[in-house]
Amino acid sequence: MLEKRNNIKNKFTFWDSFPQVRKDMIEINQIILKHVNSVPGLLGQALEDTFAVPGKMLRPACVMLFGAFGPDATQKHDELQKIATSIETLHNATLIHDDIIDESSMRHGRPSIQTKYGKHIAVYAGDYLFALSLTLLSENAQSLHSVIADGKTMQNILVGETEQYNNAYNINISEKEYLNQIKGKTGVLFGLACFIGAYESGIKVTKALKAKQFGEYLGQAFQLRDDILDYTTTSSTFKKPVLLDVKDGIYSGPLIFALQNDDNNHLHELVKMRKDLTQDQLHEIENLVNHLGGVERAQKLADQYTEKALASLKKHWPDNENRALIEQLTGRLLKRQY
Repeated sequence: MLEKRNNIKNKFTFWDSFPQVRKDMIEINQIILKHVNSVPGLLGQALEDTFAVPGKMLRPACVMLFGAFGPDATQKHDELQKIATSIETLHNATLIHDDIIDESSMRHGRPSIQTKYGKHIAVYAGDYLFALSLTLLSENAQSLHSVIADGKTMQNILVGETEQYNNAYNINISEKEYLNQIKGKTGVLFGLACFIGAYESGIKVTKALKAKQFGEYLGQAFQLRDDILDYTTTSSTFKKPVLLDVKDGIYSGPLIFALQNDDNNHLHELVKMRKDLTQDQLHEIENLVNHLGGVERAQKLADQYTEKALASLKKHWPDNENRALIEQLTGRLLKRQY
């Protein structure tokens, strides 16, 4: 049992520089495992596999970090952990469903749930986590305000994902459309995590909405960085397939910006090959996206959203150790290589 516990702790190396956050994330992971380990049969196995290798758990960390600003942070610590757990289960539900739609074979360096168990079990696993997320939130939230915010966020995520699907193979997608997509896909859930942590720790709604603003900026910067890594890293480092989205017509910032600079149309002609693209041609697209300034433009936008997030943080939140932790984390996310 001790060996198993140590193995779990070893999976949270991302948080080594943030010992209190690391402690919270280990405990939140334990809450998740307690819930999924009680699910019988094949569904239970799929859920256990989902959390066998935890992600960075950034969203529950945002709950706890903004919760620490509130006057009720200490007395509501256990409830905040369970609310943070609801955010992480919601996030993982969306990932399972994304993998089904994208037919993705890998997640966190392992076979995805839909690959290992089939799409039917994967759908049920995602649905189960949606239900678990709502249960945890409704049992621990101080009012319906948090539940309503959660429901609206789920609606926005679905709209963002649908817009991305509707734009499949659209080589003329604009920067504005792309930024709206990543706000819905990633920004709004970061925003909810920051908002709900602040609000549930006793901070008034008007102030908690400032936390939401920070979270949405951070989420957009994070997604921009995620999209950049598709063109600057390998599958083994990133722990998921890279550039396969191009074959499926899902075009992210670096490619969109490079297409805008593609005066000789060479990149356009490659992209138009869609699912017929070979591995060598995908590698050529990677080189062209870098050469045509797509990665550079995406990085500038990531920097801009990071600056917006930090400016919002400094304007609305007290200059203390907790704010310094959030600033340090924000900088680290922008520079990450995986």
